Amino acid sequence: MINKFVAGLVLFVSVISTSYAHAEYALGAMVGDPIGFSGRMSLNDVNSVDAAIAVSGGTYRGLQLHSTFLFDKFQSWEMAKEGPMNLYLGIGARMIFINDGKYDGDVAFGPRAPVGMTYMWADPKVEFFAESALIIDVSPKVDADLDIAAGARFRF
Repeated sequence: MINKFVAGLVLFVSVISTSYAHAEYALGAMVGDPIGFSGRMSLNDVNSVDAAIAVSGGTYRGLQLHSTFLFDKFQSWEMAKEGPMNLYLGIGARMIFINDGKYDGDVAFGPRAPVGMTYMWADPKVEFFAESALIIDVSPKVDADLDIAAGARFRF
C-alpha cells in the first residue's frame, strides 16, 4: 500500500509542479461527489491539466486525489461577451485512500475519463464547470465508479 501511495503522490506532485510559459492557472472548489478543491493549468490554447484534492463519498469513502489531461475545446460555443462555453474530454487517474467499510486502509486506483462543460467569464476571471467522470478502479478490486461534480475556479 505504501508503494501505491508514494507512486500516486509523485504523479500528483509532478503534474501540479509542471510549468509552461503559456500557463494560465485556475483554483477553486467543487461540490458533488467528490467535494473539495480543484485546480487547472492551461498548457496551450486547447489543452490543460486539472487536479483535485477532495473527499469521496461514493463507492469508496476517503481522501481522493485525481489529475486529468484535458482536451478543453472539444466543442466550443460563443456566449455573448462574457466568454465561451466549452465541452471538454479528458483522460487521467484517480486515487482514493479508503477509510471506511470492507476495504478500510486500502487504496482505490484507476483511470478516469471525464466529460464536462466550462463557462468562462471574462470579468471577473472566473470559470464555472460541471463534469461527470467514468472511473475503472483496478485496486482494491476491479470496479466501475462515476464521479459527478460542479464548481467554480478563479483564473490568474
